[in-house]
Amino acid sequence: MNLLFRIWRCNGLNVAATILAFLMLNGCSENSSTDADSEQTNTTGIENPVDEIPEVMEEVPDEEPVVVDDRLPTDIDSNYIITFEDDFNQQPGTLPDPSKWQSQLPWGPNVTINSELQYYTDVLNGDVKAPNPFDFDGNGNLIITAGLNNDQQVEATGAEYYSGVLTGAESTPYRDGYIEANIWFEPDVAGFWGAFWLLHKYYESPQDTGENGKRRTEIDWEFVRGPGGAFLGGPYSTDRLQVAYHYDDGQWSVSGSGFNSSNGEPGLSIQCDGSEINNVVGVGPIKQMKGEDFAGDWHKYGIWKTDEFVKWYLDGNLVASICDPTIVSQIDMYPIINLAIGGNFPGPPNPEDYPTSMLVDYITLWQPQ
Repeated sequence: MNLLFRIWRCNGLNVAATILAFLMLNGCSENSSTDADSEQTNTTGIENPVDEIPEVMEEVPDEEPVVVDDRLPTDIDSNYIITFEDDFNQQPGTLPDPSKWQSQLPWGPNVTINSELQYYTDVLNGDVKAPNPFDFDGNGNLIITAGLNNDQQVEATGAEYYSGVLTGAESTPYRDGYIEANIWFEPDVAGFWGAFWLLHKYYESPQDTGENGKRRTEIDWEFVRGPGGAFLGGPYSTDRLQVAYHYDDGQWSVSGSGFNSSNGEPGLSIQCDGSEINNVVGVGPIKQMKGEDFAGDWHKYGIWKTDEFVKWYLDGNLVASICDPTIVSQIDMYPIINLAIGGNFPGPPNPEDYPTSMLVDYITLWQPQ
């Protein structure tokens, strides 16, 4: 026992008599070898000061609450976390991040689909046949521009227009998750066909089959204005948006025109609220409640897919769904953002409307932890 503690301990026996305290101090010094015994058999009736030190209880922390990302729609699973994000916070004059994106579709820039009129300049692979369609405004927005090619560019590309596409084929394939993009596009543009969509991972591959046997799967948000093209009628205005789900090389389709089975006959599927999807109702188009135009305003376009369902969200609100695991994609898919011109959907563009741009604030993917 150290001296100061013994002094304090002995003084505590009787602070009223200085002499007695002195004698007790000496007694403590002389009998220090028996301190351990006296601590065990304290008979003075005075509590041992050591006993007054409270026992320190180890605190057991409460279980941490689940923190739900407030950007997610309220019905999304609470265990989803961000696994991919591009907020496009780059300087003007730079290119999209090549670690996150490719600037061509899997069939390459020289293949024309849907009778479209644009050439997607593959700038991330050094393509200079047409103008660079990508830029950043310095305020966290990607700009995708579509415009007219000059005579030399038309000869080099075989297309009247140039535009841009970004695909996450290598960086963001997923099977279960919620993905959302915040997008703005210009109003009053004829022949405009922008889209935020998902495509199956294994294009032209034996692996292009989900566990339910479905292949060539595609999930779409489409922004269209124009007089109408060859296969989908028209006219189209951007006070409504198309959503669609395609599979088996597009022969089976759930879209604004209804649900078609494998032989092209009207079929039947079901939404998550129990209502039927048929050749009359379909799952689109999505219309503004008061008839206002989607173009010219920012809106959040989301898709939640699992092996059981596909759900489309507009500004965080569920607007369409398919709950049929016999047809829902059960294969990895990845996001695409692009600006197409003309073709079978919107019909011919008006050259006076070009160049035109689509802005993207972010693209974010949440997946289960």
